[in-house]
Amino acid sequence: MKMIRRPSHGTVAAYLALFIALGGTAYALERGSVTSREIATGAVKKSEIKSGGVGKAEIRVEAVAPSEIRSNAVRSDEIRAGAVETDELADDAVTAPKIAENAVRGEHVLKGSLALTDIAREVVSVEFDPPLLDAGECVSEDSLNVPNKRVSDQVLVLPGSDDAGWSGELTLDAYSAAGTGPNRIAVTLCRSFGAGSADPSEQPLTVLLFG
Repeated sequence: MKMIRRPSHGTVAAYLALFIALGGTAYALERGSVTSREIATGAVKKSEIKSGGVGKAEIRVEAVAPSEIRSNAVRSDEIRAGAVETDELADDAVTAPKIAENAVRGEHVLKGSLALTDIAREVVSVEFDPPLLDAGECVSEDSLNVPNKRVSDQVLVLPGSDDAGWSGELTLDAYSAAGTGPNRIAVTLCRSFGAGSADPSEQPLTVLLFG
């Protein structure tokens, strides 16, 4: 009887390597056979997602937080009309340079939300020091300096508050944007209350500039 020779260790190792190479590590995956449940958290990085590979329909609501969006990554033409509500905007997030000309109309402004100081080009605090006044007497000043006032500006002048030092005996009788110079206005104060003579001292005025 012919004896069968036992293969050497080298031969066994060579066949084992060939078997592994031909089929031991190769697997074919059907399309859709791997679902999101089978992918570990953080296993897929940004560099492994092709451009445009993730659509809006594949992102759940509130899945993307503001901290995950880089600055200037979302442009205005990528936001549909009405998609962003006012309560989703941070305080002071929208500044004047970000608002297009004529983009905000009257119907877009909440009733009572704007004060005169929100509309004026500039609000300036000034003081007028009237002379000694008798009861019922008035005094005018046509060269009261208002910083940053322009020739074309319209003005609204308001008396200061009692806390700011406004005398309760005085009234602001008249004012005009046409002072003796481009940055000056005219005002008239009257001592409508009290008796005898009194020195009112410096009186605070708020000047709203519209231009």
